[in-house]
Amino acid sequence: MKKYKQITKRGLISYIVTSLIFITVYWISFYELYTLCRFGRVNNNVKVLVLCMTFFLVWLIILIVENIKKSQVLLEQDTDKGEFYSSCKAKWTCIIIVSIVLITGFYGVKIYHSGIKYNGKLSWLLQDLKNKRTVKLEHDNIYNDGIEGLFKDVNQKVNMPSKLYIANNFNLKFDHNGKIISFDTYLYGKNDKGKLQSYLINYDSNKSENITIYLNGYVNASYSNDKLLKPLIKTMKVIPLKKTVSKWVEKQYEILYYGKRSFGYNTQGIVYIDSKGKINAEVNPFSEIVGYFVSVSVPGKDNIYTPVRYNLTDDLYSIKEAQPSRENKNDKISDEKYNSSNQFHLSKKVGYRLEITAVALGNRSYSLNKTTDGGTTWKTINEDPFSGMLGSAAGITFLNDKLGFLCLSYNGGRNGQLYRTADGGISYKKVDLPEVKVSLSGEGTYNPFDLPGMPYKNGKALDILVGQGSDGNYNGGCKALYESKDDGVTWNYVKEVAKN
Repeated sequence: MKKYKQITKRGLISYIVTSLIFITVYWISFYELYTLCRFGRVNNNVKVLVLCMTFFLVWLIILIVENIKKSQVLLEQDTDKGEFYSSCKAKWTCIIIVSIVLITGFYGVKIYHSGIKYNGKLSWLLQDLKNKRTVKLEHDNIYNDGIEGLFKDVNQKVNMPSKLYIANNFNLKFDHNGKIISFDTYLYGKNDKGKLQSYLINYDSNKSENITIYLNGYVNASYSNDKLLKPLIKTMKVIPLKKTVSKWVEKQYEILYYGKRSFGYNTQGIVYIDSKGKINAEVNPFSEIVGYFVSVSVPGKDNIYTPVRYNLTDDLYSIKEAQPSRENKNDKISDEKYNSSNQFHLSKKVGYRLEITAVALGNRSYSLNKTTDGGTTWKTINEDPFSGMLGSAAGITFLNDKLGFLCLSYNGGRNGQLYRTADGGISYKKVDLPEVKVSLSGEGTYNPFDLPGMPYKNGKALDILVGQGSDGNYNGGCKALYESKDDGVTWNYVKEVAKN
């Protein structure tokens, strides 16, 4: 009898201990499986899961062998004592089963939740299986194959619509031999059934030889002609790309396209090109510079090398004959007045002009000169109207012989600063425009309006349209309208104005 009691105690204790170990390992395995599905930490999780699976296999073998032995012993012992042992074991087995069900249910729900869109790594894996496509980049030389070669490769895997729009921009980097290093863009359009299709396309030669295409992503589809992709393809066919970058001795170059853009009155780097490749870089605008510009530059070095911004046009030499833009039709302007980036005439005899006094790293300093004899002679009236700031002249206007405004743009026309004079140009002060805060998806707010135009009269008040600069793409490239009732000393934001 004593021998029997020792066997029963030992067996029961052994069963409880091994069960606790089993439950612990079971919990660890489900926890690791959940974190794998949630966060995708493959290296750490998979190792632990393999150890857990090995444990389960060994445990199962030992359990089978022990059960066989115990069943033989129980057959030789007193029946009542065997029933007592079986009762204790059955109760503990129920506890084990309940624990397994709770662990399975708890982590099962979490794993299922991680498979729901955007909730975990598992969801991204499922999304990739459904929407991710890859194709090898065969046409990898921009000099030889152009942009069209790239899209030929993409269309081998996905059949994109013929009419495509850019959701953000098109960015491509290549080396001095023309080999494509990387590119990315987000395109959308309507398929044959009129259904919206989107294509997030990217390629990085340092990571893979394949182009990656993600389908059916969220896109704010405005179908604006300002965002058409076709002008990029047409312009790239005629751009002398290799010749353009040959003057920059660098390892990497960049092509940027945002669709239709406005550079205000900033002519820096602007080049007009026709379908035969003929070029007109002598731009003297009489109105805002707007077009489908394709920029060629050295990434991160715009302050050293001025980007070349190509605009495809059918009538190459009609650009200089453009008429002045009239912000307010009720504001009568004589035919002699015109507003360019660096010159303004108040009358046939009186005019003002910004003259370049120094150039440093692609930026310029200016003096303000004045003529009172129709341009025969000029006199410097302000040696430094921008108070030591460097940039590019982006506008000049005078509303009378005392009140006038200047704009200096920075960073290749990405933003600018407005200056005001109340003494005929003798001195200028910066103008502070209240910022307009707009939401940036999941990243707080920002002010997209940072390149001021020239103020103009609107009845007794002054109005000004502030654009988004060369890198702006908020809400179709709209502008912010401001109003001043104290001759431009202070300004109030009025509303957004759609881009013409």
